Amino acid sequence: MMKIKLNFFKKLMIYSIFLSFTSVAIVQILNLISLDNFYIYRKKAELPIIAMKISALKNNETELNSYIEDISSDGIQVNYSNLNNNYKGKKLGKRNNFLMENTPVQNEVSLIKTKMGGRHLVYYTLINNDPLILILPLISLENYKYEVFLIQIISMFIAIFLSLLLGRYFSKKLTKNLETLNVAAHKISNLNFIEKLNIKTNDEIGELAISIEKMSLELSKAMSSLENFIGNASHELKTPIASINMISQNLRENNNLSNSDRKKLYNSLIKETNEMNELIQNLLILSKLTYSKNSLNNENFNLKDLIQKTLYKYELLELEKNIDIRIEGHKQFSIQTDYKLFKIVIENLIQNALKYSPENETINIKFNKQNIIFTNKTSKILEEDIATLLSPFKRGNNTLGKEIEGSGLGLYIVKNILELLKLKYTIKILEDNFSFIIEFLRN
Repeated sequence: MMKIKLNFFKKLMIYSIFLSFTSVAIVQILNLISLDNFYIYRKKAELPIIAMKISALKNNETELNSYIEDISSDGIQVNYSNLNNNYKGKKLGKRNNFLMENTPVQNEVSLIKTKMGGRHLVYYTLINNDPLILILPLISLENYKYEVFLIQIISMFIAIFLSLLLGRYFSKKLTKNLETLNVAAHKISNLNFIEKLNIKTNDEIGELAISIEKMSLELSKAMSSLENFIGNASHELKTPIASINMISQNLRENNNLSNSDRKKLYNSLIKETNEMNELIQNLLILSKLTYSKNSLNNENFNLKDLIQKTLYKYELLELEKNIDIRIEGHKQFSIQTDYKLFKIVIENLIQNALKYSPENETINIKFNKQNIIFTNKTSKILEEDIATLLSPFKRGNNTLGKEIEGSGLGLYIVKNILELLKLKYTIKILEDNFSFIIEFLRN
């Protein structure tokens, strides 16, 4: 069986017409079912009140006549034997036979049917032992129901016609924006990013348009950064791979190498593999950060213990350069954040400080409730701006010409982790002093 495919515009049109038709149909059905009973219910409550009004006016001939004329215009017939006016002695004629055949119950409103099929509401009561009979023929209700039915049928067609016109107008206006969003989404899925959608509505569609614009911009930036990152990563990996290949060929083809030269080549081989391993580890860390946002595990831990464990890890580098490390802060001070990610931050900052500090210098680490500050000397004045230092695969000019290992990803990783943990950071460079400050007060 072939399935009919309708676009959103046609679906919205059909829904609008169906809603209008259903609304009118429900009103029509309710009127047919309940109009008659509701009208009779109201008149049954009204007739005893009229009788009470006549009883109150029985001694005031002028007002009584006026009142009877008023209710007679509404179709209510009055038979009161104590009338001292034009109604005195007035008979009901054929209706006397009608009342004799259908005796109403005193002080109750009765619905009486005639032999001809007519219906009447009759109220019978006594006023000072004088009978009062009120009769309301329901023939006008039958005619009214027919007229109401005709009007409702006409109203239904008018409502459907108007809903068709208005539904078409609003559906076209609404689906126009949706079509624009759909085209934009297809472009973004094909990596053809958009800038502006020109949808200005104060509703959910307007908010969705803003979100898509923002998403497109962020994806564009991310793709550009990813392309640059992959290019830089490939370039950085080529260097140690080329060195390893060259050293390996030298070891294989040159059998006349002395033990001293062979040892140097092996040391160079180990150095290159270590650098490649560090680069790969850093790339893995960066890849994990992309999906760590929803899996952060905040916990309390002692900051000084973490710093001392990290220093122990890099103790050999510290001893080789004869660097003095001074830690200032309360030994029981604890912070609350993701321990594993913050550990990577501390390790990178301490490793950078040890690598780029000259020999026989001092590294200061100070922390309190507000922040933690890492300060170290550099071999020369840093000329780069902060943005350059935080970029991937960028290394300070104080490393040029020096045998300092590193991938240039340390501060870039620190930056990404701190942004993920929503911790503010600041870099201060004053001549040959480099300071990295992490604030514990969250954004």
